[in-house]
Amino acid sequence: MTDIQSPLLLHAQSPVHLVVPLRPGADLDLARSQLSGAFAQCDHPVVWHVPRERGDIVQLADHAAAAARDSAGLLVAAGGDGTINAVAAAALRAGVPMGVVPMGTFNYFSREQGLAMDAEAAVLQMLQALRAGELRPVQVGFVNDRVFLVNASVGLYPRLLAEREQATRRFGRSRWVAMGAAVWSMLRPSSGRRWRVLVRTHQGAQVYEQEHQVTTLFVGNNPLQLEQVGLPQAQSVAQGGQLAVVLLKPQGRWAMARTVWRAALGQLEQDPAVLSLACAELTVSPSGWRKGRVKVAFDGERERMDAPLCFKLHPRPLWLVAPTRLERTPASPVEPLPAATGVAPSLVTA
Repeated sequence: MTDIQSPLLLHAQSPVHLVVPLRPGADLDLARSQLSGAFAQCDHPVVWHVPRERGDIVQLADHAAAAARDSAGLLVAAGGDGTINAVAAAALRAGVPMGVVPMGTFNYFSREQGLAMDAEAAVLQMLQALRAGELRPVQVGFVNDRVFLVNASVGLYPRLLAEREQATRRFGRSRWVAMGAAVWSMLRPSSGRRWRVLVRTHQGAQVYEQEHQVTTLFVGNNPLQLEQVGLPQAQSVAQGGQLAVVLLKPQGRWAMARTVWRAALGQLEQDPAVLSLACAELTVSPSGWRKGRVKVAFDGERERMDAPLCFKLHPRPLWLVAPTRLERTPASPVEPLPAATGVAPSLVTA
């Protein structure tokens, strides 16, 4: 991150613009009840951005961010990593700080930042930091023009997210449903694809090019998630200025089961089907004549993008309103392979 100038500090009467999306398998009324109780004694005006129907969360977040900018307010994401992703992208575009109330499935971003997992405790924590003027810079990754705070990937992972969304619609939203759907998806047969990979190890360093036949190419920006599966690049990401890259080679069902088991034990680095490295920038494109658009997953969202895909760090950080000295929240059960929390597309109007 080359530009660490913080945004303007908020004042005592800054309104809180709260984004609460619709999510598959989630109980919106319960979420609103929890948040209403948490904000009941808040001294700041609270503006709710609540969905009428499931739609485009990007429009929702931009609307809330513009309102926060115009009112010198705080933009807050109440949800999982997918919701936080959209709100963070809007906060960067609008140049406003943001807060987070974790309400997702795995909450990798919030756990890495040491935020409380209970909604009321998270709100109190955030408001205390707001009153004290405490802000912290957070490293932001980009894949083409899309933000990612936790991870971005191509290959098996986008399919995994689609099937997990179907499972949460049918069986409800929980960690065990998400983990079961992920295991089922990972153990199904899948062919690899050859990718041309250009890597820049450090800012300003030379680029080297390789080709790899892989089923999944995964780029991580969350040290906690990387540590959970046992990848040493977690330290490089935690120190800043680097992303972690994981390449998963094609393999049979039983070999894939072995990979899933090693990831669950935090020993993914030892798996012969896994290649991992740290870099400042990564450009990938399909080899051969089949180019076109590629399905990409980022922080639980999915979108088709034009190749080549460029993974890099944003020159400006995201400014998070949170106490500056917080220990990580204890880790939750890990998914079979590195993953973000659930998909949460929605259109919200104030």
